[in-house]
Amino acid sequence: MIWPKLQAVGLQQRLTTMTELLDGATDTAQPPSVLLVDDETSILSALKRTLRSTGVTLLTASSGAEGLQLLEQHPVDLIISDMRMPHMSGSEFLAQASQRFPSVVRILLTGFADLESTIAAINEGKIAQYLTKPWNDDELRDIVSKHLKAKLLEVRNRQLSQELLEKNIELEALNSQLEEKVAERTEELRHNHALLEKTHDSVRQSYEHMVALASSIAGLRNPVSYRADQRKAAMAFSLAQAMGLSDSEATSVREAVLLANLGKVGFPDTLLNKPFASLDAAEAEQFRQYPVLGETALMGIPNLEQASRYIRHQFERYDGTGFPDQLRGDQIPLGCRIMSVVRDYLDLVLGYYTGSVFSEAQALREIERFSGVLYDTEVVEAFKQQHFNQDEDDDAERIVSAAELQPGMVLSRHLFSNRGIALLREGQVLDHTLITKLKHLETMAGEPLHVLVARVGEPL
Repeated sequence: MIWPKLQAVGLQQRLTTMTELLDGATDTAQPPSVLLVDDETSILSALKRTLRSTGVTLLTASSGAEGLQLLEQHPVDLIISDMRMPHMSGSEFLAQASQRFPSVVRILLTGFADLESTIAAINEGKIAQYLTKPWNDDELRDIVSKHLKAKLLEVRNRQLSQELLEKNIELEALNSQLEEKVAERTEELRHNHALLEKTHDSVRQSYEHMVALASSIAGLRNPVSYRADQRKAAMAFSLAQAMGLSDSEATSVREAVLLANLGKVGFPDTLLNKPFASLDAAEAEQFRQYPVLGETALMGIPNLEQASRYIRHQFERYDGTGFPDQLRGDQIPLGCRIMSVVRDYLDLVLGYYTGSVFSEAQALREIERFSGVLYDTEVVEAFKQQHFNQDEDDDAERIVSAAELQPGMVLSRHLFSNRGIALLREGQVLDHTLITKLKHLETMAGEPLHVLVARVGEPL
């Protein structure tokens, strides 16, 4: 086809010209092109007289077949076609034009009696607008100008988006060279640095969206566990920061927690929902494979190398009895030692570890009991300082069952049923009526709700 090649070659000139013509300016570059199609010479002449003052290039055809030939040979921005023509109707012509030249704006010219044909043209030819005969000259000029300007803006937006993408790629490639060029390009560096920060933010957000998406996919099999992972991630991130990890390392810990169950996607439901302490030998062996599967799924993804390493070693134990590599002590990355304490603590509280729900105090005692054996003593102490030495902190987030709710408590997260149904929004203050309903739901479900509350206020 000749038309796409011509369109690509003349795009830059024609973008400039369309802007200037539509704003009333003049230029010597190629103006926008309008194709007029009608079997009546008098109609074509009238259309040409009406549009000549707009400054566009006018092409005319006396049939649909001739119009298609002109579209093949010339770049065209807009078509005005009559409906009733011999051999090929306007709706048939516009339908073919729509399929072969979808970027060209299509306007139908029709009589009042052409209702059915007009509907066919709208459905098959995807016309932008139709006009009835006789037309109003000023209205016709305004309509042509409006559609040409809209097309110009669409093309220009695509061009700017492409230019922005190319600039972002170029800036990332130049990042490693910027320090060497500081002395000679100080002013340029200041400008590029601002753009570079935006690019990095965009890349970081893209990774965060990818992590959230992968985490939600893993959570589709178990919505309750997915929400617990959000809580684990927040606790592990704050503990990592408290223990002196950099923002980047703490973020890798948070990402590892969110993606920790990625290797479970292929688990059968019987294994997926079974407490760890209840697994038989075959199930335990399959369970031990999922950290490696999770690491493999993330292998080669930039910015997630550290998180994938944490996922592999999340079940290593301080005394060397863990899996898959039997690392011990400081051989285990600190991020993994943090994950281990936070994960097991919340799994005890939520009943995922043994099948029995522990209170927060009971869960902490269980963690302390194995401090120095399964868990790093320093991590356990930091965890206690971070989450339990807040006697007067009314804003401390905590997990309670419906039976433990008190009037005045405020939800710190959205509340979902154990089947993933949204119940209450974050920030809801609980009163006697709501608590009674939640207790009833908990009783009907036969298992506790896990409610995250922010603080206890005065009873309502």
